[in-house]
Amino acid sequence: MTKPHLWGKRLKSFLRSIHYMPIEHRISLSCLFRKSHGAKLLMLWLFCWCVVAQPLTAQEVQPGWSTNDTTLSKAVRTLRADLNDIIADSASNSASVSVYVYSIKNKELLYSRNEMKAFVPASNVKLFTTAAALEYLGQDFTYTTTVFLDGIIKANGEYIGNLIIRGAGDPSMSSYFMPEPMSVLQRWAATFDSLGIKSIRGNIIGDNSYFDDAPLGAGWSWDDVPYSFSAEISALSFNDNKVDVVVRPGTSVGIPAETAILPTTTYISVANKVITVAADSTRSVDYWRDMTSNVVELTGTMPLDSTHKKEPRIAAVTVHNPAQFMLTLFKQTLKERGITVNGEVFDLRQWGNKKISYTELRPVCEQTSPPLAEIIRVVNMTSHNLCAEMLLRTIGKETSGKGSADKGMQAVREFCKQREISVDGSSFVDGSGLSRFNIVTAKQLGSLLTAMYNSKHRAVFMKSLASPTERSTLFGRMKNSLAERAVRAKTGSLNGVSALSGYVTSRDQEPIAFALVFNNFTVPQSDIRSIQDFFCMRLASFSRK
Repeated sequence: MTKPHLWGKRLKSFLRSIHYMPIEHRISLSCLFRKSHGAKLLMLWLFCWCVVAQPLTAQEVQPGWSTNDTTLSKAVRTLRADLNDIIADSASNSASVSVYVYSIKNKELLYSRNEMKAFVPASNVKLFTTAAALEYLGQDFTYTTTVFLDGIIKANGEYIGNLIIRGAGDPSMSSYFMPEPMSVLQRWAATFDSLGIKSIRGNIIGDNSYFDDAPLGAGWSWDDVPYSFSAEISALSFNDNKVDVVVRPGTSVGIPAETAILPTTTYISVANKVITVAADSTRSVDYWRDMTSNVVELTGTMPLDSTHKKEPRIAAVTVHNPAQFMLTLFKQTLKERGITVNGEVFDLRQWGNKKISYTELRPVCEQTSPPLAEIIRVVNMTSHNLCAEMLLRTIGKETSGKGSADKGMQAVREFCKQREISVDGSSFVDGSGLSRFNIVTAKQLGSLLTAMYNSKHRAVFMKSLASPTERSTLFGRMKNSLAERAVRAKTGSLNGVSALSGYVTSRDQEPIAFALVFNNFTVPQSDIRSIQDFFCMRLASFSRK
């Protein structure tokens, strides 16, 4: 027997189909009812048609991709028809698609499809993180990492006491922000030299308590642990919490390949099983690091290169315990400066979480980050996961006193509430979008973009987004089209996930917010990106004239 709620759905569908019928079809249908079932059924049908179907307006029942809505202009109906054709590309047949396109100037929905369904947005989560960071921290916010002394410097140049580096969550001691991150540690070592310190009898302690101890985001894949996009999170971070393992072929076939670690350090060691093979062989180098280990396992082959013209294989490998990594590098830098350290390196947890009274200590050097406006530009232009996660925890720390992802996400939700962005049915579990536990709708993304366009942060936020004409995750896309210079957007990708959300300026200079999210596809990412590009090209060519 058919369930009652299914009958209800069928009746609703039937009534809506009648509502959009031409009048002559309605008359024919009434005659059919009269002949088949008599006056009572006809009266019932007329009652439903008059009372239920008639009050429904085209805007209420027409889907956002419909081209039949006569209340829309011809230009918009044509736009919808074209976008329908683009979305219907065979490459997207197996995919779930969520779309929302909104004219900010005219306050008009231009197109939508599954806009209220929750999808995995990948790095489009960074839009929420960076928007909230601008709101709570301000575009001029900076981080300061400070080095303190808790002892005394003797006349003979011996410093007796501990050296304490107080982290504040700065993500910018990285090649994304400066040519050589090691220059920070070298400058600090030079300061110690200028103080007359020749040796240190004490430990180097890293205070990373500005954030909690959770090194990874919720739902992050353990398979991603060695890779730089999944670096551990710490309030004391350096060089994106990774090293570059450089692999070159040996001098003859059959011997191990040559390896080097940059920056040079003993904190990471390499178990090298890469073998040099004949010059015409295939290069294949894989690497792995266990979650709590700092041993990088290399396997594979490197073809012989007697001319030394081929590029080496460079593997960006994350480190375990970033705070201790930075401390070890600083100890090494002091030694290179001629300052010996007769002590060990400890993060605060290893030091027993002892309370440190900084008002009683002597600050001797510091590092201040670029302003937040520059940091979020790196986050969104390059889709920098570690930066985004550190921003999220900073938001939590500055708004609640606790530098955790949970507190950061609470603040993000509160920000959305203040901006009247409904996030009902969404789930935020990290700041970068690396977790598949994040789910949002295209409409929520579009609403955020609209709110930021109408805010005081518009210029900074829009400038942070990727552009096809700048070195970014959109670089080189939409070439030789109107969209090439008309789009600023945030990309997002995971296996089976591809998202693009941002702004398009139309041919008439009309600002349009859009969100385009694909999930569960099996074709190559490049095929989905092509659909996204054509979609943006059509928006850029849109004209009401």
